Amino acid sequence: MRLSPKILGLAGLLFLVAGGFVFWRGGTQNRSYVSEESGSIRTSTADGGVKEGVALVATGSDDWKGLDDPTRDGWDTEVLHELLKKKLDGLSKVVVSGEGGEEEVRELADTEVEVSELVLSGLDPIWSAGGVTVKRGNPAGGGVSRRGLEGFASVVQMIQKSLGGNAGTRRCVFKVIALESGQAGVRGRVLVECARIDQGGVVEQHAEWMTTWKATAAGDDLKLVEVVLERFEQSEGRKRIFADCTESVLGSNDSYEQQILRGYPYWLKRIQDTRQMTLLGTPGTALGDVNGDGLEDLYLCQAGGVPNRLYVQRLDGTLQDFTEESGAGWLESSRSALLVDLDNDGDQDLVVVSYARVVIGRNDGQGRFKVAAVIEAGIGAMGIASADYDGDGDLDLYVCHYSKGDLEFEAGATVIGSGGQFVYHDANNGGRNYLYRNDGGEENWIFADVTTEVGLDVNNRRFSLAAAWEDFDNDGDQDLYVANDFGRNNLYRNEGGRFMDVAPQLQGEDRASGMSVSWGDVNRDGWMDLYVANMFSAAGRRIAPQEAFSPGSSNEIRQALLRFARGNTLLLQDEGRFRDESEELGVTMGRWAWSSMFADINSDGWDDLLVANGYITTPDPGDL
Repeated sequence: MRLSPKILGLAGLLFLVAGGFVFWRGGTQNRSYVSEESGSIRTSTADGGVKEGVALVATGSDDWKGLDDPTRDGWDTEVLHELLKKKLDGLSKVVVSGEGGEEEVRELADTEVEVSELVLSGLDPIWSAGGVTVKRGNPAGGGVSRRGLEGFASVVQMIQKSLGGNAGTRRCVFKVIALESGQAGVRGRVLVECARIDQGGVVEQHAEWMTTWKATAAGDDLKLVEVVLERFEQSEGRKRIFADCTESVLGSNDSYEQQILRGYPYWLKRIQDTRQMTLLGTPGTALGDVNGDGLEDLYLCQAGGVPNRLYVQRLDGTLQDFTEESGAGWLESSRSALLVDLDNDGDQDLVVVSYARVVIGRNDGQGRFKVAAVIEAGIGAMGIASADYDGDGDLDLYVCHYSKGDLEFEAGATVIGSGGQFVYHDANNGGRNYLYRNDGGEENWIFADVTTEVGLDVNNRRFSLAAAWEDFDNDGDQDLYVANDFGRNNLYRNEGGRFMDVAPQLQGEDRASGMSVSWGDVNRDGWMDLYVANMFSAAGRRIAPQEAFSPGSSNEIRQALLRFARGNTLLLQDEGRFRDESEELGVTMGRWAWSSMFADINSDGWDDLLVANGYITTPDPGDL
């Protein structure tokens, strides 16, 4: 579902005058201001009336750049957010610079501002490994401890001091994730992420503030009147847990500079087939030992017209481009890949899901591949997962499809759904997923479509992006979880080689924007748990709770739409049933998450979570 912004006139000038905001647009003057009584946006209309809770409404030419202008959309929280964001950006600069920032503090806060301690002492260590320690504090009951501009400035200085370092090593970001206005003013929940990384080590602070803002007497501005710390966590270390080694590992290859470094924006202007890449741009990778030397090698999928790459690992850990020798530099628009032994001969074969087919390459044992089978899987193929579902000793293939595959609609249908029956929160007109049974051996490469035969064609039109096999019920066979965009996920229980979707009964659907799925035993109780990557949207969290959002929808639908903004999901299993512990365990904030996996990164026996995220939504690539 897309918000339907009002198409209004050209953006004009914004003037601050006594009594409120004045917007000049296309020769029509409208006066919007913050109500002292309710804290909401009020806009005077041409007939002399006042509309509350609605920002500027005007007429004029269709200006596409104005689609992202909150004053045109009627969302008063977004008008307020733009104002608060500028103020918090100023605070961020103060923290990063390390200077006093007296002017910025006066611009931000009321002279009688009240603030709690924002950096806690006496933190309790909750995790320590590899020279990194994570600590948490309990701000409950702390209350307000400082008053006035000087008190607020002193608390800001404490943040600077606790981070240490200098302006070149600090980072500080504030994100407003909820806003509401009323007689007490405007209340905003703010996520705080500050860090310092330099040769001296790493310090990160993750916090949550509840802020209160009130309109000035003139009604032309908002001032911060209270800040209360509600959550605080700090990590410290002698070094980073991970270091970017991409250039040192790949930099000796010409393809790294000529192809990989040029990236998405460069190739988007130069290749012919931009389907999927235009809106998703998410080719996958595969790791496996292709030449039997005991070292993991890397296969990298690419967009159509740009060759896929195979890099083999040297003894020193660097990667050598082996694409030409391997014969696997295919030019198909590739979405995902697997390195698995399909013919049981002891080496890793290659499976690549392209935009319209599955290509299978037989490995000669030295990392050279010959096409052994091509499966026409239909347009819109996306993810792939492999397991021996029927227990016959060889690996079978499950292929996810996203779009429906209507060529005439494909450019737009990729995301918004083929045809006119698209339902954002419960889409059922996506592509059809397939299970291919491996009926071959070392000589015959035969994969039979058994999707309908085994019961997997139920609830099978759901814009699937990824799937993962696991024996979740501990009965000795492989079950299947499918992560779907735009609504419900699937959990297919394997019952003697036939499948049943049991996600609704077991509370495993997680109705959101499923991007990936990973199994792991989080609490080491012997039952596998689930982590699903979705999208976290601060704007969605601010807008979706409002009455003006999706008017006329039932409360159930409104809650389903709001769920899309929450973020990632952790489902803990209790002997066959799942319960959502995402918010309690603090794992929802994965930003725009594309992929996730459980991994014991510090070798302590506990599954940790890694989340890959990012999406460029502004001209500034720093938005990643």
